[in-house]
Amino acid sequence: MKRFNVFMLVLLTMLLGSCRFFFKTPEVVKIQDLKVKSISVDRSELSVSIIVKNPNSYAIRLKRLNLDLLDMNRERVGTASLGKELDLPAKKSINLDFDLLVQTRPMIAMVSSINHDLLFFIAARGEGRAMGISKKFDFEDSYSLPVKEHLMKVIPSLKAGGQDMFKLSRSYVDDYGLGKSILKADFILLNPYGFSFNLKGFPAEIFINGKKVGTGNLKNQLSFTEHVFYKDGSMVFELANLRSVSGALKGIFTGEVNYEVKGKILIEAMGMDIEAPYEYLGSIPLSMWDILLK
Repeated sequence: MKRFNVFMLVLLTMLLGSCRFFFKTPEVVKIQDLKVKSISVDRSELSVSIIVKNPNSYAIRLKRLNLDLLDMNRERVGTASLGKELDLPAKKSINLDFDLLVQTRPMIAMVSSINHDLLFFIAARGEGRAMGISKKFDFEDSYSLPVKEHLMKVIPSLKAGGQDMFKLSRSYVDDYGLGKSILKADFILLNPYGFSFNLKGFPAEIFINGKKVGTGNLKNQLSFTEHVFYKDGSMVFELANLRSVSGALKGIFTGEVNYEVKGKILIEAMGMDIEAPYEYLGSIPLSMWDILLK
């Protein structure tokens, strides 16, 4: 009886060893697709699709699968995990979709200045199980994702999370005369995404009460790097003659003069020149205009 027990123990050990030997490790075949779903100030969302293969002649259980998005220095900037366990059919490959949350500023820093692609590594670590036996597997591959189209929408909009990156701080008359007067509009331009770009110009027209009263542009260009969070700037407007301005002011009794600026911003980013329409509203205390119109 004792010998029989020993024999069964040896046989069971051999069977388990045989099963382990014949249980082939599941594998990540490739990254099928990757898309940018959204870009926000703090986090951006990517959609990753990968193909996982079960090389065995029987179904196995995929217990876990974790993805890491790594920059070119192998620093992790985003993660995703399999939501629940699932079965992998025998001798089949299936497509699995993941939503990756990525820190935006590190992601922007990963964009190549040569071809404007997002360069990174995707590392996967998983575990498959069958017949009481588990096998771990991993995968890593480099990937480049064209993001120029997405960034071209974000940069010239001067908006972040629905908020304006362009903040008007004050408007004032810098100089005045019978033929023309100078209006200055000081502003703060935020860089919450960490873009590197140059605001080269902002040619614009200024309107009061719907009537054009002058034209203007940036006083000085503004240059940003990923480490510059904001800069102060100014626009300078040359106003038309006082008769024209006073005509636009008719009917205004609010204690301040509201104006509207309409123009286009000129941005140099990623080796390209970008133009986009932009407009904003401002106001000046009426006492300033009293000086001009006396």
